[in-house]
Amino acid sequence: MGIAIRNSAMMREASRLAAAGELGSSDAIRLLQIPHSAKDVQEVLHAFDQQLSRDAKSKLTLDALAPLPLGVDNQRYEPLFNKYIITGKTYTTARGAVVPNELQYYNGQIAHLYGECANIPLVNAALAGSGYRPMTVKYADGRLAAIAQLWSNKFTDTSIRPYAAMFIVVAAVPENAPEAEASIRADSNGASSVVVMLDGSFDPATPVYENKARMYMFRLLDTTQVAIDVGRERMGTDKRPGSVDMAYNGLRLRVSIKDQGGRGVVRADLELTKDPAAYSSAVTQAANTAGIMLPALPRGTECAYPAVARIGQGPIVCWQWRSDVAPRLQPVTPGTVHLDPGSDEGRTLLAWGFTPKVLGYFPKVRGVITGLADQTPKDVRTPGSAADSLTKRPGGRDVIAAIAEDFL
Repeated sequence: MGIAIRNSAMMREASRLAAAGELGSSDAIRLLQIPHSAKDVQEVLHAFDQQLSRDAKSKLTLDALAPLPLGVDNQRYEPLFNKYIITGKTYTTARGAVVPNELQYYNGQIAHLYGECANIPLVNAALAGSGYRPMTVKYADGRLAAIAQLWSNKFTDTSIRPYAAMFIVVAAVPENAPEAEASIRADSNGASSVVVMLDGSFDPATPVYENKARMYMFRLLDTTQVAIDVGRERMGTDKRPGSVDMAYNGLRLRVSIKDQGGRGVVRADLELTKDPAAYSSAVTQAANTAGIMLPALPRGTECAYPAVARIGQGPIVCWQWRSDVAPRLQPVTPGTVHLDPGSDEGRTLLAWGFTPKVLGYFPKVRGVITGLADQTPKDVRTPGSAADSLTKRPGGRDVIAAIAEDFL
């Protein structure tokens, strides 16, 4: 079925720009600054398909499928997203939601709580059979603790629309890794748990930094069904419904996370540092104690964090979180983070003996996920679902076909 082209302001400007030849990235940005609808963008994509550059098509396609939310600072045009483009292919979840094939985050805030777990056997049990084991820190008195993290994310603009999420993460290494790679000497200043997020390899030619430790995604809570489905179907993450509230006021950050039933997971009331570099000396000292040489990363370095996940006893799924922004680090004051035994996630963290030591705060985050699975593991189940399994519907459709179904 053909698409009837309307004489919109966007179409008129696109025609004028196309008269000069190829429509490039700056042309797409100019077009998107004109008041428009998703149908206007779809018509431009259809009419000028052969003249649109790779980057221009990516920007227009993203706006058609996930328009920029109102009141959100625009980070969609950063260099990171020129490297990892929106191709125009789409993915359909098992529940029928159509989203871009690529998972990208354009704005929002993240609070990472890096810490230690005193109950190593329970953390080991959580990873049992996965082929991975938790990294540990070893103190001078012989005491050991597993390294874990609690992430609170509020994404205000993404390729699957705004949502918020909580992650329980274990810093992990392959089960057969030598002890020298699985444990580091702990410094008494409390900064050792964050060192594993800074210990990796850096290629100055790219420039890309890749973290050595794997981020084992043990449990996640998400606020939208689409985010839950994409995570379970393509990332192997044990995502469940929940609520994640993050309120930033001046230098104070308040976090409240609850499960689907409204039972508490964690509450935090954190005073943010005024000096983003104030904790650098503590981290350097912890790295020196561990015998780790931290690479000097130029501004704008793309940081890649390999992640592994599985649902229940399902197969391991591997992917990477990539970002070109770094967190502001500071110590966590005792008594500012409270774990709640009312939820399964809260009880798990308490049973593990999780103690947050360092806060890594991203006031404006952006990033991409690479290495997404092409199809759902056959034994994945959604909690409470009557379905035997979730399988990915055929994806890879051209964006024009996907949008045309909505408007024609």
